[in-house]
Amino acid sequence: MFKRWMMGTALALALLAGCSAPAATEAPATAATAVATTAPTEAAATTAPTDAATQVASYPVTVKDGTGTDFTLDQQPKRIASLTLGTDEVLLDLVGPERLVGVTYLADDKTTSNIAGRPELAQIKTRFQDDPEQVIATNPDLVVVGSFTKPDVVDQIRKAGIKVFVEGNFTSIEAMKQNILTLGKLVGEPGKAQSMADQMDQQLAAIADKLKAAPAKKPTVLYLAAENWAAGSATTVDDIITHAGGVNAASMLNDWNQISPEKVVELNPDVVILSPYVTDADFLKNPAYKDLAAIKNNRVAAPTDAHLSATSQYIVLAVQDVAKVLYPDLFK
Repeated sequence: MFKRWMMGTALALALLAGCSAPAATEAPATAATAVATTAPTEAAATTAPTDAATQVASYPVTVKDGTGTDFTLDQQPKRIASLTLGTDEVLLDLVGPERLVGVTYLADDKTTSNIAGRPELAQIKTRFQDDPEQVIATNPDLVVVGSFTKPDVVDQIRKAGIKVFVEGNFTSIEAMKQNILTLGKLVGEPGKAQSMADQMDQQLAAIADKLKAAPAKKPTVLYLAAENWAAGSATTVDDIITHAGGVNAASMLNDWNQISPEKVVELNPDVVILSPYVTDADFLKNPAYKDLAAIKNNRVAAPTDAHLSATSQYIVLAVQDVAKVLYPDLFK
């Protein structure tokens, strides 16, 4: 229920709300520190003030949710329950711990969370599991879920008379930015949301500027999660690879797909990015892959999974991580 969404499930509850390795019938999910009101800056400049930063929230407010349905709040929410790791990360920076009655238990997991260890988390007492009664007991005035959240969970919370906002669209970095802006409008913090989006743009622009010195021929990149789930087109990983100056070797596939070892050999990517849930026995020591260019040239890497699977402002850090793998001389 709290899955971050992009890479799947079995490999990880760890990737809730975002990503991890997939269960048999589920596409895999990828997974991902900031200070109170902005995303972290490995490549960012100072954010200039924007018109939105001075906006004053007014209610009622209506936005489109992740299902394309109009969603209206009559007043600013003061007791917000977050049921995805991605919205844990966004809302902590938008509204702070004072307005969060609970976040997912994954918020404290350093493998998957970009906010694990933040001192503000200690002020939020509840860590949600897969239990709607636990959510209802916190007496929230707004619950934020993902489009992947079990319908029966959403229905039970709504039957208790609680507003439930469904966040969706996890297919690109731009989609993440729009999700942040929508949440900012919904919770009455459009200025903070715009600042977060602006900083994402600044970080991406800084990376793009460095990539101007990259060779014209871009390396092909394959992202593999456990059980050989590969990131095809229309995934955030595809967008991350593109922004990092690579070409997704599996772009002919749509969404997440399980592929055979023979298909991996056929693709023969220049670079392989692995989920941390892929073992050496699965890949590096697998005799089926011994002749892969990526293995022969020592171009196999496992960047921070919390960045790669992020469905929040932290996704831009994954772009920098992958760019460092592809062009180490440009990103020292």
